[in-house]
Formats: sequence, C-alpha cells, structure tokens
Amino acid sequence: MQPRADDIRTALAGGVPDAEVAETTLGVVARVPLGMVLDALRALQAAGFESLVDLDGTDTGELIELTYRVRSYAHGAEAYVKTTIAYDGELLSAWEVYPAVLMPERETAELLGLTLAEHPNPKRLLTTDGVEPLLRKSVAVRTREEVRFS
Repeated sequence: MQPRADDIRTALAGGVPDAEVAETTLGVVARVPLGMVLDALRALQAAGFESLVDLDGTDTGELIELTYRVRSYAHGAEAYVKTTIAYDGELLSAWEVYPAVLMPERETAELLGLTLAEHPNPKRLLTTDGVEPLLRKSVAVRTREEVRFS
C-alpha cells in the first residue's frame, strides 16, 4: 500500500515547507532542496517511516539526483525523498536519522564523486584513490580488453 501524497505533504509541512510532493508511477515522491533533506527524513521518521530502505544516485547529465527510499512497516507503505546535488558536491550524512544509510552513502558518494560530510567513516568501499567516479556519464565505459589486461 502506498501512502497518499496528502499524508506525506502533511508530514513534511512543518519542517520542509518547500517540498514538492506528487504521486508518480514510482510512488509518492517528495522533492526537496538539498539543504532540507535531513529535515524531510526526520519528519518522515516521526510520521512512522521507521526504516531507510536505500539511497541511490543518478547522473542526469547536469546534476546528481539522489533518491532516499523510506518505509513504514506498520502501515506497509513506502515514500521517496529526492534531491539534487552538483557534481563534486558535499553530501551531509543522514546516518544519525537512519543508521542504515551508512553504506549506501559511501557507495553513492564514491561512485558519483561526492564528498561525505559528518559521516563517521567516509572511506571508499569499492575502488582506490584516483579512480574516477564510475557512474558519471562523463566517464568512458571501458572495453572488455581494457578491463582484462589492465
């Protein structure tokens, strides 16, 4: 069961008045400014969305779009918080709101070239220093031979 957009709008009204909430094919999505992400996540947690399921990022060609998926097990509902961040931007960690975000934040930051702020362990997970952000559109896809013989 998906929450209604009005329920999410009400949950965000006090702390995130600039949120744009809509029902989409994905479900209920709240688009918020980058500086309001933690406020939105806190508001949703207070509204019964007790778990962060995932965080992912997408290179749109102009910005990085981040999507936080939160879930209420009590209500069997999920909602999404979306925001955008500039290339090489600084992402404020949400780990104190949802501790489950620790690893997805590291992975997203590493693969999209973001800097993590206030994260307790912002080290790389998958690559070493100097490796380009592999999920950016500007990074060329390597051929099988390049991967195999490098």
